[in-house]
Amino acid sequence: MNRRSPVMVAWGLFAACLAGAVISLILNIPGLPAPPSLFNLVEAFGWTLAIPIVFSGVAALIIARQSGNRVGWLMMFIAFGVVSPGSLILRYLPEAPTNLTPGLWLLLWFDGWSWIPAIFPIFLIPLHFPTGQPPSPRWNWVTRLAIGMWLFFIIITSFFKTIGPLEGNWTVLNPIGFIPDTVAEGAFMIVWGIGLLTLLISSVASLFVRYRRAGDRERQQIKWLLYAGTLFAFDYTLTFFLSENEFTVIRGLVDLLFVFSILAIPLAIAVAIFRYRLYDIDLIIRRTLQYAILTGLLALVYFGSVVLLQGLVGNLTGEQSPLVIVLSTLVIAVLFNPLRIRVQDFIDHRFYRKKYSAERALAKFAAKARDEVDMENLSTALLSVVEETMQPEQVSLWLLEKKK
Repeated sequence: MNRRSPVMVAWGLFAACLAGAVISLILNIPGLPAPPSLFNLVEAFGWTLAIPIVFSGVAALIIARQSGNRVGWLMMFIAFGVVSPGSLILRYLPEAPTNLTPGLWLLLWFDGWSWIPAIFPIFLIPLHFPTGQPPSPRWNWVTRLAIGMWLFFIIITSFFKTIGPLEGNWTVLNPIGFIPDTVAEGAFMIVWGIGLLTLLISSVASLFVRYRRAGDRERQQIKWLLYAGTLFAFDYTLTFFLSENEFTVIRGLVDLLFVFSILAIPLAIAVAIFRYRLYDIDLIIRRTLQYAILTGLLALVYFGSVVLLQGLVGNLTGEQSPLVIVLSTLVIAVLFNPLRIRVQDFIDHRFYRKKYSAERALAKFAAKARDEVDMENLSTALLSVVEETMQPEQVSLWLLEKKK
């Protein structure tokens, strides 16, 4: 029964989170405009359904197999933090109620801090990844700081003079409140921001400390999380360049990409902890760097050539020509493969020097093997390339002499 308990708890929590996500989606659908935009659909199905289901599903797998690994429990907190039917219920109150009942006060109070279980575990996952424990007991203060900030927020926000929904545009007087709103928007936010920044920097620093002390397998696990975190940071940065008031197709696509980058985090954690095709991460990172740089260079060449040629054609003929687009596309097609090879060589030379040198040595030996006819020279070249690429303590070559 002891072995079955974590499994039952894990999948019970997953079922509860799934039910909460479905309820949230049902409550969210009537509020969608007709017809809904891509942004509305991504917000409804991506944030409300996909993210909690994926996080809770991966968390249940980890808890069921490694119940002592805190990463699984932290991911389950994130899933339940995203699922918040209370916020959707409060949307049906467009105006401030005239009578603040105890039940409505509890709903508003819970809605005020329900986002914390979705945010704080994100800060703590790098601290506990991948073993489920901090790099050393000296890092336990970070977890204590997070718990302390959580309790402090719950207590102090209970006594603000006004209370209201997070996603609403109204507030009402808090019957037990005595802390002015100026304190909430001033000194409290400064102290709170410093605490959050401390949590973030400390957790990320602990991950790099763990990486320096780790062996090859654990380093590969950490690379998976860093790769997913980099994608998330890049997509999160894109959202700052978009207007929050315009539900355009571009914003919908960026939000869709942002949801996929969030989903990459639990998927990367699952691959790292369960060690499925773990060492493919180096190839994925290399390919990502290669095609990201290649795409940027080709886009720069394309738009630069379009602007330059359109300017020249416009000065000569006084009008725009579609031939410029065709010529720019042909230039991109011609440059693609040579530029890809140059970019790949640059990345391998700068970031994967050991692998780059090994590939060069093997290519050099392959060329020599095609042209060399003397067995003694070929044997020397073979021993040299094995020693250079694999770096064994000792290498020797035994050849069977064919009897005549």
